[in-house]
Amino acid sequence: MAGNKRVKVSGSGSGHGRRDRISDLPDHLLVDILVPLPLDEAVRTCVLSRRWRSVWKRLPMLDFGNDEAPRVEGFADLVAGVMRGYASDVDMPDVLISVRRRRAFADAVRVAASAFLAAPRDMARFGFFVYGEAVNLEWDEEEEEDEAPALQMPCFPTVKEFTLAFRGVDLRMPTTGTFSSLTKMYFFGVHFSDDGNGISDVVTRSCPCLQDLELHTTEGLKMLFLSLRLIKILDLEQLVVMACKLIEMQVVKCFALTTEPTSMLLSLPALEQLYWQDSSPGDIDYLSLPSHILKLSLIELAASYLVL
Repeated sequence: MAGNKRVKVSGSGSGHGRRDRISDLPDHLLVDILVPLPLDEAVRTCVLSRRWRSVWKRLPMLDFGNDEAPRVEGFADLVAGVMRGYASDVDMPDVLISVRRRRAFADAVRVAASAFLAAPRDMARFGFFVYGEAVNLEWDEEEEEDEAPALQMPCFPTVKEFTLAFRGVDLRMPTTGTFSSLTKMYFFGVHFSDDGNGISDVVTRSCPCLQDLELHTTEGLKMLFLSLRLIKILDLEQLVVMACKLIEMQVVKCFALTTEPTSMLLSLPALEQLYWQDSSPGDIDYLSLPSHILKLSLIELAASYLVL
């Protein structure tokens, strides 16, 4: 059996084989040994012996960082390989991927696409972070006539917290599927390619448990329509929207039924039209107020408002 594998160990002139006591440890202790290691090193233990071949596939967190994997040339390939190789009989743990080492913009998009292979798996949290110093955010129009690479986001049916921080990427929202368990959605720096229709539709129709929506320093938003009236659970607790070019925003029955403390943070300097049919959040902060509102419609609902 693999657990009784013997190896040759040199020492004190003795040529006798000695028992590999580490490999005899139960699976959960072998996993504990791998937890402190950078992920690429943990994966490499699969070549030690048959006993170690699948240990990494049960790690409680997949935390990728290309700064911790300097010997990995194809970081996107590493991410894709881990996503495909993780044990099929185990719920995928938290998946956190960071791009810090400098690389081409298109390479970072490929890493994100590889990370999205995790979407169908059961997991609690998914986070993808591209740090500002990691990519060239200035698209060279003289060298590249094509548009910047677009990133198609899939549906994550089981994830509870979703974070995507990728400044300048052209993000396309999923058109099918339901984020059945999602309670928190956070975007930073992304560019919405459809004027905001995609994110509006996803939040309104595909996130029945959403409690916290945060849009920070996003681009391309011209219209944001948030309405949870078609969803059974209307308990949004926090809304953060920071979009310097957003001109129209609609909020319909998002806070009306929650009994938890609610808050809203807005930075909307270009806003021209606001339609509000909802109760007022308990805490409201503004970083930048609109300077030329052209149309304002307010219908305040009591906190005890019920939709039958």
